[in-house]
Amino acid sequence: MKKKTLSVAAAALATVMLATGCGQTASSVASSAAASSEVASSVAESTVSSAEETAYPLTLQIYDADGNAVDMTYDHAPEKVLSTQLSMTELLIKLGLKDKIVGVFDNDNALKGDIADEIASLNSLGDKKSVSKETILATEPDLILGKGPLMFTESSIGTVQSYQELGIPVYTELASASIDQSLDNIVEDVRNIGEIFNVQETANAYADELQERIDALMDKVSSQSGEPLKVLFMAGYADGTFVAFNSKMSSCMLNALNAENVLDKGGNGLTLENLVSMNPDIIVYVHADRFGSTDADAVEQLTSNAVVQEVPAIANQKVIEMDYDDVMDYGARVIDSAETLYNFMYSAS
Repeated sequence: MKKKTLSVAAAALATVMLATGCGQTASSVASSAAASSEVASSVAESTVSSAEETAYPLTLQIYDADGNAVDMTYDHAPEKVLSTQLSMTELLIKLGLKDKIVGVFDNDNALKGDIADEIASLNSLGDKKSVSKETILATEPDLILGKGPLMFTESSIGTVQSYQELGIPVYTELASASIDQSLDNIVEDVRNIGEIFNVQETANAYADELQERIDALMDKVSSQSGEPLKVLFMAGYADGTFVAFNSKMSSCMLNALNAENVLDKGGNGLTLENLVSMNPDIIVYVHADRFGSTDADAVEQLTSNAVVQEVPAIANQKVIEMDYDDVMDYGARVIDSAETLYNFMYSAS
């Protein structure tokens, strides 16, 4: 039996302190960049040679909703997959595995572009809050994909261990796990899915592309040696109140950009007085369908309010609008958003 807890890439990168780890700021990026570059070269060579047939049974280490490590075994390349998370569904489509998907959950927000049509053509089991375990089992999946926290719980679709007992393997996104996060975990998820499905060549090529983008971004961040910028993920602004978001991966993304979330956790019913106290340098206004009735003019209403004119993000016109799935999911969209945010945060207004 083959047991794999880290891919070749992850094992090599673990030998240096990664600039993409959550605990690191721009001052330490420069010192690790050279070592990371050297490791990246050897990783690229190893990746090419590792694009081989998967030896089943394959065992990977995943994480349950509480962040506990679980050894999960995959006996064969899956043929009937239930994907409960947008980033996993997008990855399957990217890797040419759409025909393996027997079901998805409705996305919380309307999708845009070509991916909207791709996902609309899939079999939706309904809203994630109401899909029963019986409905899931009726699809006879031989693999279930999704995020560990919130999804794989007794109060949601059932625990990782409960499906394991039924003989149904699960893969929880490393990038979603309740562990110390890194942008590199997004890349590792791609490699792991490639190995599970025996499509390593395609997956590793895509993973290498994502890693190159992360490395290029970290090179840019290494020139930003000032104090971390304070960022607020704001949503649902109306009548002087708003909602704020935070997650391990979104905070990790900010840390990699020499920035930090002004809040340790999200909150509801926050006021303009709270905003003044937070004093963010950057506001990311997050559009979500649940706030659709007020989002159209929310930023205009916010930025014109006299109470907040001295808040740096308002005074310096550093308010950017982004979609929820782009900043709060766990796949390649996070890398897209990191690049967008870097350009916005460090450009002249």
